[in-house]
Amino acid sequence: MNNDKHPQPVLSKGEQHREENGPRNDLVEAESPLESPAPPEDWFAWLQVLGAFCLNLNTWGLMNTFGVFQTFYELDLLASKSSSDISWIGSTQAFLMFIVSAIVGPVVDAGYLQSLLALGSFLAVLGMFMTSLCNEYWQVFLAQALTMGLGFGCLYVPAPTIVSQYFHANTALAMGASSAGTALGGIIYPIIFIQLQPRIGFGWATRVIAFIVLATMLIPLVMMRSRAPPTTKWSLVDRTAFRDTPYLLLNTGLIFGFMGFYIILYYIQLFAIQETTVSHNISTYILVIVNASSLPGRLIPGYYADRTGSINVQTIVALVGAVMTFALIAIHSAPGLIVYCVLYGFASGAFMGLPAAGVVSLSADRSKIGTRLGMTLAVVGCGVLVSTPIAGAILNRRDGRYWVGLIVWCGALLSASMVAMAVTRIWKIGVGLKRVI
Repeated sequence: MNNDKHPQPVLSKGEQHREENGPRNDLVEAESPLESPAPPEDWFAWLQVLGAFCLNLNTWGLMNTFGVFQTFYELDLLASKSSSDISWIGSTQAFLMFIVSAIVGPVVDAGYLQSLLALGSFLAVLGMFMTSLCNEYWQVFLAQALTMGLGFGCLYVPAPTIVSQYFHANTALAMGASSAGTALGGIIYPIIFIQLQPRIGFGWATRVIAFIVLATMLIPLVMMRSRAPPTTKWSLVDRTAFRDTPYLLLNTGLIFGFMGFYIILYYIQLFAIQETTVSHNISTYILVIVNASSLPGRLIPGYYADRTGSINVQTIVALVGAVMTFALIAIHSAPGLIVYCVLYGFASGAFMGLPAAGVVSLSADRSKIGTRLGMTLAVVGCGVLVSTPIAGAILNRRDGRYWVGLIVWCGALLSASMVAMAVTRIWKIGVGLKRVI
């Protein structure tokens, strides 16, 4: 009669504990694979920042150093060549970095980080060593423009990509710390060349830089590891971007902005020597002042861009750059030129440090951000390719007002950038000045 009513067994305390906690542990084990815990921002994560710092040091940092080579080539090694011919070396180097970067992004995502770092390091170091042996224009173009440009293209994208995989709460801090390598490279490499070239010659001064690049590139080769699993889904082109008017306007503003800012980076030292009364010692460090000022320009506006909008900040710094550039026509003294370089360097650092944030703010589909960044880098590279040679062609006229022509060309580009940026924000969010974008 009572067969269906079985007495409950008496469990020991240990059995009661297992009985009570068993299902709960099973639930945790079942749910844990579904959770995506944030990666720890430990010492290994900061080693990735150090590696990215070295990558920026030896890509953007070296590229922003070309102004001292431009001046040396015009006044010494390649004096028989025109300003436009020589500027093709630097512009091609930058162009290749941008274009190759657009292709490298998916390669990093596919799991070939170490191969890219090895290839890029080899090409960058080889190009710098070969530059030290050059005596002819075609040799310099092959070594410094083509070889180093291809190497830079392999090395640039891994820096922000890998850092973003290891940080979540301190992403902005980590990105800012790694991008400081750009400013540091733009400071130390010109100083090394300026100090050593008169003493040991062009060849060995360039080799010293090459040895520094070789030593510092060992750090990312040893330290940097991708955290994300390899992916096979990628595309070089987002077709929907061609129907996204704000994105197209932003790219227009970025093209004009990079075209304008790079002109001064290439020619400011030559301008100081030929058009101002500054001493020789000051003129040799003009580019260093510009690059040093770009460091706070990358950090401070980047901090406020999170609150006021990256496109808003870029619009303002493009306006500052345009006004300062037109003011350069009237600057012929040391104090005025130094103040100009500080303000211009701050504006250029801010402008060049924010394009990625602008693309992100205009991209509704986060899965296509990488593709859109690659497209942006490609079109910006095309603009950089032609802007400084055009400026060099203006200098070649030698009609008495050629520096005014170069300054107006640069100022017009930055003004066009400011207008395009302003139209971008108006098209996207309207004319409200307090709206963040």
